[in-house]
Amino acid sequence: MTNPAVWIALAVGVVALAASVGVFLSYSSVRRRLLVLQGKAGQADILEATARQVEHVNVLREEIRGLSSHLAALTEAFRKATQRVAIYRYDAFEDMGGKLSFSAAFLDANGDGVVVTCINGRQEARTYAKPVEAARSVYNLSPEEEEAIRRALAGQVG
Repeated sequence: MTNPAVWIALAVGVVALAASVGVFLSYSSVRRRLLVLQGKAGQADILEATARQVEHVNVLREEIRGLSSHLAALTEAFRKATQRVAIYRYDAFEDMGGKLSFSAAFLDANGDGVVVTCINGRQEARTYAKPVEAARSVYNLSPEEEEAIRRALAGQVG
């Protein structure tokens, strides 16, 4: 056999070759990842694409803020809109049939609005309108007007 130093040198050479193949494969993997990050010729790299996406997200956030404030304004406007309406029909006079008299309440979500009453007789009709705040009025309300308000707040139409 030959000199043990040759065998040692050969073993060191094989280890060195294996290490260089490992480094080469590792480098190839890193290079492929770098190409993905850098992009190919004529394409934006991942950093530019990420920056564009961040800008897009910031624009969307601003739009959402605007829509949120707009929604709050619409919500407040809707609360003040007439949304609870009820009509209570009745006979105002014993000798009159057909329930031609009525009280109608037109209220918002807070119970604010107006109650309108029309009392029909044989010869004439009288109409009254009374402001309503929090389901009450500064004017005396008839039982029929109170019933119309109660029905409106309860969501009963007629």
